[in-house]
Amino acid sequence: MRRNELLLATGTRESEIERRVTGVQSDMKRKWDNDDTGDNKRMPKEESAPYVIVVHGPPKVGKSSLIKSLVKHYTHKTLADITNPLRSYFFFPGGQRRIQFVECPNNVNGMIDAAKYADAVIFLIDASYEFEMETFEFLNLLRVHGMPEVMGVLTYLDSFTNVDYLKKTKDYLKDRFKTEISETAEVFCLCGLDHGMYSKDEICELASFISLMEVHPLSARAGHPYVLVDRFEDVTPPEEVGMHNECTRDVILYGYLRGSVIEKGTKVHIAGIGDFHLAGVTRVADPFPLPPVDGHNLEVDLDEVTYLEIESFKPGTYLMFEVRGVPSEIITSRPPCQPILVGGITPKEENAAYMQADLKQHSWHTKSLKTNNPIIVSVGWRRYQTTPIYVREDRHGRYQMLEHIPEDTPCLAVFWGPLAPPNTRVVAVQSLADHEAAFRILATGVVLNNQAAKIVKKSKCIGTPCKIFNDFALIKDMFTSDDEIDQFKDAKVKTESGIGGEVATKELLSTVKWKDVQPTEGIAKCSFQSRIEKCDIVSMQMRTPVEVPCIFNPLTTALQLSNHIWQSLDTGDKSIIKQHNFDISKAHVVVIAEEGKIATGGLREYLIEAFEKDLRSDLVQKRETLEYRGAVLIVPRVSFPWMAEKKKQKRISEKKTFLVPCYYHSRRVE
Repeated sequence: MRRNELLLATGTRESEIERRVTGVQSDMKRKWDNDDTGDNKRMPKEESAPYVIVVHGPPKVGKSSLIKSLVKHYTHKTLADITNPLRSYFFFPGGQRRIQFVECPNNVNGMIDAAKYADAVIFLIDASYEFEMETFEFLNLLRVHGMPEVMGVLTYLDSFTNVDYLKKTKDYLKDRFKTEISETAEVFCLCGLDHGMYSKDEICELASFISLMEVHPLSARAGHPYVLVDRFEDVTPPEEVGMHNECTRDVILYGYLRGSVIEKGTKVHIAGIGDFHLAGVTRVADPFPLPPVDGHNLEVDLDEVTYLEIESFKPGTYLMFEVRGVPSEIITSRPPCQPILVGGITPKEENAAYMQADLKQHSWHTKSLKTNNPIIVSVGWRRYQTTPIYVREDRHGRYQMLEHIPEDTPCLAVFWGPLAPPNTRVVAVQSLADHEAAFRILATGVVLNNQAAKIVKKSKCIGTPCKIFNDFALIKDMFTSDDEIDQFKDAKVKTESGIGGEVATKELLSTVKWKDVQPTEGIAKCSFQSRIEKCDIVSMQMRTPVEVPCIFNPLTTALQLSNHIWQSLDTGDKSIIKQHNFDISKAHVVVIAEEGKIATGGLREYLIEAFEKDLRSDLVQKRETLEYRGAVLIVPRVSFPWMAEKKKQKRISEKKTFLVPCYYHSRRVE
């Protein structure tokens, strides 16, 4: 029976449907609750969703070629084009495993989302350029959201003509990969392409590892339902679109449920689009089911009627989400290769309020984050711009506002935004523009609670004496009203010459003889340790309350064309504007010195100048699609005997000031 026919069924037909649904569900529950004996041996095992393997690497490093080669290995078919996410699922002979490949976008939004759904990651490293900035950015995001299984693949090894140099480069990069990324990671080598495909033997080795690797579920995802969308359909009535092309759309999203159980009526967040109520959740046929258990080709007696009546769905179920009222840009403007991530949110998470997070600035970010400056945060499934106040709790339990976030230690960040439960991971970035910063990760942290905080900041009130007596004086310009004086009664004051005192009370102005015009209010009587002079300036340290701005700006990047940059709250950032005037080859190079610290000032300029030739190598000029592309260049204490540029390294090692290992981290510009 079709769905619309079912919804219109009435009378005895409805009663019959209810009896069928109740009977089938009760029968299923009995069978699944029993041990693996009798008839239950013939029931298929509960299937988990396919493992998502994210293929990550800078532009032009060989991601698409690797996916095509793996697909050909598993299916013996040639894949013409890569669509993202790739709707190809495979199981391995002798095992019950399915995988799904996703080519990770290099933009900030794509990498943040991929870090939330990746079960395993293949890092592609161009051996001719070594490590690049995107690798370290994505690595930091993975560490925030939970480190999955990772493996490395070295490409462009065919560009080396010297066999000894090639061997030492491979050994060196493998060692660096294990040091920088994971000690237990496996690293594979791909020597070259033949008709757009990598060597069968090399791909077979990588594929065998994928088929046997242990994929551990990440606890951070277990409590939240989410779907990585395979495909979506626009089911808006054509007559509505014909009347107004920009009308809101009704869409159907398909994908495997992961994480936890999802119920009908759940509200979801579609990354880069917004929050929506699910108009319908339906279980549909698995596009790539696992083979039957014990060789039995059985079918579970569940038809479409039963699916419509199920109130909740387990992870691993292939679902169809019906979402209504989605902006039309999801059809007209959404980047076609950007994966769509849908995450379930609780009723509490639908509200906006204050949040406190433990936040630490990344050591590679060159500028200290300033209180009240807008930043873009990823909290849970959402991304939005907010204006945090950075604070530190003093010994008296007061929350003192900080002008800047500390460089080396975490601090408390209080901001306004959609609520997220405690222990939710937080990532902060400055801008979504791919080339406005050398390293795009500002800070990382975790949500502590969903409470407001009474924040104060230190300030100084200054006044001058208008009447002086032996041990007290009348001070003007320090307070604006008599009520304010009453609030600060007994507060400590001090002159610039060091004479201490305190606020006594407000002065009855009518009892004092004035040479000039009599003031109306705000004159404080202050007692002092000794007589002060007319020229003394009196100051009082005070703490004033600080309000956290109740504003946040949701990101709708999935509704924009790929060549458009999402506009932030503050588009007049002078530092960003100034950065556009820099030479891109130098402005987007971060020099990492000893103990992970960034090299600045003269040291940074010296190293950039010394290695200018390496940053603009001839290999770069051969890539017509790249304006500039820089690798991670290591400046060791002792130069490697197999490296060609010995003279420059010798100049560095001879200067004792620069006897530290340094790395160049740069980003390619397409």
